[in-house]
Amino acid sequence: MAAERRGGHGSSGQPPAVLGWLTRLAHAWRELAREQRVTALAALALWFTMFLPWYSRTAFVTVDKTTRPAAYSVSAFGAFSFVEAAVLLVSVAVLGLLFARAEGRAFHLPGGDGAVIAAAGIWVALLIFYRMLDKPGTQSIASVTTTWGVQWGIFIALLAAVCLAYQGLRIRASNVREPALYEDPTVAWTVVERPGAASTVAAAHARELRAARAARQRSRDAEGT
Repeated sequence: MAAERRGGHGSSGQPPAVLGWLTRLAHAWRELAREQRVTALAALALWFTMFLPWYSRTAFVTVDKTTRPAAYSVSAFGAFSFVEAAVLLVSVAVLGLLFARAEGRAFHLPGGDGAVIAAAGIWVALLIFYRMLDKPGTQSIASVTTTWGVQWGIFIALLAAVCLAYQGLRIRASNVREPALYEDPTVAWTVVERPGAASTVAAAHARELRAARAARQRSRDAEGT
C-alpha cells in the first residue's frame, strides 16, 4: 500500500524504471570480460574529462589606459566544437557498444569490436592533439582582448583517449567472443530451441535461397527462348 501511495515506487523509493535500468547495468557489468570492463572505464574517463578545465581564458580589459587581466578556466563544454563533439560521441558510442554486447546483441563490426574501439580511440587522440595546437584564438571586442591557453584537463583527455585505443587493441588480441545469433534476446526463434540446431536452420535457409535463385534463373531463360 505504501508503495502505491508513493506512485508505484519500489521499497527504496526509486521509480521502477530507474531500478530496472540499474539492474540491467549491474547485470551488463557482470557479463563483460575483463578487457571490456577496463575499456568501459576508459570511455567513462574520457567523458568525465570533458568537465575538467581544458582551456584557460584570459581577458585583458583596458580602462583609462590601464590594462587589467582576468583569467578563468573553461571546460570542453564551454568551448564546444566538432572536436569536443567527437570526444563525446566516441565515449557514448563505445559505452553503448559494450552495453549491447553485455546484453547479448549479435552484430558484427568491420574488423571486430577491438579494431573499431582502437580506431575510435586513435581518432579522438589525434583530434585532441590537434585541438591543443589549434585552440580558440585571440578575440578583441572594444576595450576587451581575450586570449586562450590549454589547461591540464585536456592532457588527461588525451591520456584517456590513448588508453581507450590501447584497450581496443587488447580486446582484439584477446579474441573476446562476440555473442552468437542464437544468444541475441531480440531474435525470436521459432524453430530453433537449442544452440546446436542453429547451423541446421541456417543451412536449410541457404538451400531455400539457392533454390529460389535457380527458379528465377530458369524463368528468365524460358522467357528468353
